[in-house]
Amino acid sequence: MLTYKEIIMLYYLIARVSERDQRKALRAQQIKLEKYANDNHCKFEYHEFDESAHSVDVRKEFSKLVEDIKSQKEPCIVVFDKIDRFTRDSSQEEVKELNALVRQGKIEIHFPSDNLFIDKTSPATDLFRLGIGMALAKYYSDSIRDNVKRRFDEMLASKTWVGYAPIGYVNVNLGTNDKPIKDIHVDTERAKHIVTMFELRSTGMPYEAIAEQVNKDGLLSKSGRKLNKSHAEKILKNPFYHGLMTYMGNTYPHKYEPLITRELFNKVQLVRQDRHDQHTAYRSKNFAFKEIVRCKACDCTVSSYTARGNVYMKCTGAKGDCGNVNSSEQGKDMMPTIAEIVCGLPIPAEGLEQVINELRKRHDTQQLYYTETLEQARKQYDMLKAKIRTLTHTHLEGRITKERYDEMVTDLSNEQQLLNDKQVKLTSGNKDFLITASYLLDLIQRSNELFECSTEVQKQKLIKMLLSNIKMWDKKLYFDVRDPYKTIIEENKRALSGSNNANWCG
Repeated sequence: MLTYKEIIMLYYLIARVSERDQRKALRAQQIKLEKYANDNHCKFEYHEFDESAHSVDVRKEFSKLVEDIKSQKEPCIVVFDKIDRFTRDSSQEEVKELNALVRQGKIEIHFPSDNLFIDKTSPATDLFRLGIGMALAKYYSDSIRDNVKRRFDEMLASKTWVGYAPIGYVNVNLGTNDKPIKDIHVDTERAKHIVTMFELRSTGMPYEAIAEQVNKDGLLSKSGRKLNKSHAEKILKNPFYHGLMTYMGNTYPHKYEPLITRELFNKVQLVRQDRHDQHTAYRSKNFAFKEIVRCKACDCTVSSYTARGNVYMKCTGAKGDCGNVNSSEQGKDMMPTIAEIVCGLPIPAEGLEQVINELRKRHDTQQLYYTETLEQARKQYDMLKAKIRTLTHTHLEGRITKERYDEMVTDLSNEQQLLNDKQVKLTSGNKDFLITASYLLDLIQRSNELFECSTEVQKQKLIKMLLSNIKMWDKKLYFDVRDPYKTIIEENKRALSGSNNANWCG
């Protein structure tokens, strides 16, 4: 027989799940809880919490509900289907507050499926059952966590990523919904943009400009959003793209196809280190010699500025006055000197024919070299893969300690990574050889036209490509000409002097 108190008291019906696979249980809990409330002929409020969605937001919502319960002027009843739906962590702040309300007589907590009802007058046996139930629930939760951790350790040891693939890759299911076989494949639509980002960053381009460029090219995140500066920085710091995955502060090799080489990744990280203390504005005015010339006296940066319509260059004097004087960019020993270098690049017709014939011969020789070397690298890679597989089985069978296993796998994985980088280079080497040769010949033959008609940014790229170690002193430029341009200029001078010793293919 229900008392008058039980009939008028408000019931808070609470359904909770903590795992993604338990979401279907919310409806089952709701049916049981509402039946319990209706059998007691009381009014009720139903609340459900899916803690697998976003734990922080769910915690806030649950805390808000507890505050609402505390604000009730009349006693009320809080109903969970079972004890493990109450909590698996007795130290949780909300659990402490609900237990305090029970002791104060403001609420009762009912667990219908466990046939347990707790109020301020509950005997020790009921409180003992509650404590044991909460302890068992916590043990179950901890056991699940240990199993997940153990499974993650096994996956990481077998070079398998445990989460969502980063942009540029996509998670796929090669099995069925009932028996999934999960894997990660290269995202053919986005991977090319990721490679572009690393290539642009290796030239020193800022994150914001890189994000703008790839957004313009059509790159969108998996959620359909454009990339911003922070997204670009996160991508360009992720070693996953060259063969390593980072989990809980530790780094492991993975089995998926890398998008870039380790050399390119390391080069990008060096760019980040070099730019760390150079807080320059990317959108500031561009100059041909911007950030590529240093003072010959003190090695400080030489900056460019405009005055009365002309461009001038000066030592920043960061280490004090070194006595270097300002110079006009168009002074006789400045830009005209560069133009003279550019004029000496085009190869005469007879020399060009020799170069093209020699490139054809070398291409055939390199093709054979690439094929043989690539086959050797693949065999070595497969041998290392078999060794790691054997080590993994040995470790799982308990015949080798985890420390020793980690040490040996790390060494073998590093060897694998080196071979993987070698295979990537060899696979693209033949194509790169032809593209580079074609690009260099076109650049050399059109150098005058390109230099005269180019913008300041293009001039800067040409100068950086042609020259190194550029210094300024007393209105003069000092520099080294890079190869092969240096050799081409020397051969041109030799040919113009009437010498018969020109060796274009040397």
